[in-house]
Amino acid sequence: LTVLRRRGMLYADKNALRTQLKVNMLRIRERELSYYTNNCLAISTSAALLAGFAWYGLTEVPFDEEADAMTQTLYLVITTLIMGLELLTVVNATLCAILGPGLALRGPDGSMHTAVAGMMTHYKFTLACFTGGLICFMLSALLYGWMQFTWPLAGPMTVLLVYFLYTIIKYFIRIYRRFRLAPHAVVTGAFNADKAAAAQVETEREQREMEAWQSQFDALPESVRASMGVQSAPRGHGDSPAAAGPSSLSPTKGTAF
Repeated sequence: LTVLRRRGMLYADKNALRTQLKVNMLRIRERELSYYTNNCLAISTSAALLAGFAWYGLTEVPFDEEADAMTQTLYLVITTLIMGLELLTVVNATLCAILGPGLALRGPDGSMHTAVAGMMTHYKFTLACFTGGLICFMLSALLYGWMQFTWPLAGPMTVLLVYFLYTIIKYFIRIYRRFRLAPHAVVTGAFNADKAAAAQVETEREQREMEAWQSQFDALPESVRASMGVQSAPRGHGDSPAAAGPSSLSPTKGTAF
């Protein structure tokens, strides 16, 4: 019985340690979740501003009747692309910032990892849409100059816009390469899949051992258990020994081990 008591205590201690470790890992994942949430909110604000500019360019900008029809068509297409890409960015970023933390907070066990993985995937797509809309914004300004002004006036404007577009792309690539993490070097708060599977197997093995210990304890005469100051927790009809858990090996009131 002493061995059974000690095994039950060790089982409870290991469960408490595993629970504490899980709580600490969730805190790390929560920091990842906050990182992606804040980034989505920042991108959605800038994307909404660009989408408003695109809407103004479609509805309020006057058109020169003598302008080239091809230039006008390209301007309308590019400006519509801006509005579509930036609105898509706003929708994706807003939904991720709202639904991701909601899933992590109110979902079942494992929802935190699902929420972070989903936000990571949609964040990449959202950033790509925002970047595409920004490039289209520069091209729309270029087409507007060709459509509204004569070539002597549109020429210097074209040179400046091409220069700044090149500069934006150059700095974007430079900053991205400087801070880019290779996929194999990314560190997350998620458990390794192999370690998680091994932990699950270990948990099942411990449960089987606990069932065996409980069966041995139940096989003892009631007089022996009473003399040792140990009592069995009452179980309903059909309950398995595992359902009783280590709490069935509990001392009676006022008895110390």
